[in-house]
Amino acid sequence: MEPTESQYLIINALQTLGLLEYDFYDEDRGEWYIATANTVLPISMILFNGDIVPTNWTKQS
Repeated sequence: MEPTESQYLIINALQTLGLLEYDFYDEDRGEWYIATANTVLPISMILFNGDIVPTNWTKQS
């Protein structure tokens, strides 16, 4: 699966701002894993639809 335009735009913005420390695209799942200097989303995923979520999100009961 190829990255979407939304995913590319987010990656380019993070690179331009100097916030992107690491990135890895999972072709099987269509998700982009990133590490940033941001304290709110230090390690996150950019989903296929362009949403950015922290990797530590769990379902709350």
